[in-house]
Amino acid sequence: MFKITTIAILTFTTFAQAQNRTPDFSFSLGKTNYFILETKGKAKAKNDTAFYNLYRLGKTQAIAKEIKSVVNKTTKDTLKSGNYEVAKNSISFYIMGKKQPVVERVYTQNLKGLLSLKTIVTDYKSAGMGVVEVPPATHSVVADRQNNPLIEVDVLPEFPGGMIAVRKYIANNLQYPDEAQEEEVEGTVRAKFIVEVDGSVTNIQIETKLGYGCDEEVIRVLRKMPKWKPGELNGKPVRTYFRVPVTFKLQ
Repeated sequence: MFKITTIAILTFTTFAQAQNRTPDFSFSLGKTNYFILETKGKAKAKNDTAFYNLYRLGKTQAIAKEIKSVVNKTTKDTLKSGNYEVAKNSISFYIMGKKQPVVERVYTQNLKGLLSLKTIVTDYKSAGMGVVEVPPATHSVVADRQNNPLIEVDVLPEFPGGMIAVRKYIANNLQYPDEAQEEEVEGTVRAKFIVEVDGSVTNIQIETKLGYGCDEEVIRVLRKMPKWKPGELNGKPVRTYFRVPVTFKLQ
């Protein structure tokens, strides 16, 4: 089930901080350049909240403010997590909370350079016992033949169906290892792999290990992935690194 709403986007006033910081991520939609700054919420707030702030370059204008993460200060539990991906003429922000629908907010640029917003709310229940985080979109860089990371790609690799499909695929195939359940082990496995020019996934590496069979389970699931659409640099497909954090949490 999903719900779609469409509204026009009005630009806000210029923020001075946008002019004094190096962007965390820059990209283009058609001939218009945009950038993202990551900021934190008020220190006295109940939860620690981080935001993605979307700006249009040139006469710097703030376009949107989307949630990156919400963390309970007391328990340190992540209440919500988010990320984004850039397509040919749009940028999508994803917000995911435990046992909550996945919210996708899509900013699409028309031929006149104006943005419209479409919000899609998808009912989603994980079939596996692992809670899957959104893969970070800013860590895609070209890998040379010796698997060394080089420069950032122009177009990120894309899983069939997009970021929501990545979460669904991993959650539907991930099995919580018996040993980890018996020992009540929880935590995050962070994996890195290469999306080849033909879209296949190779060179899977575990950067942050959890043990108790969790690392091997993540590798098993990633190896079975269908082919991706490869990343591009200067209009040509390239071998591209991609990182995926997978969190195991007992229900």
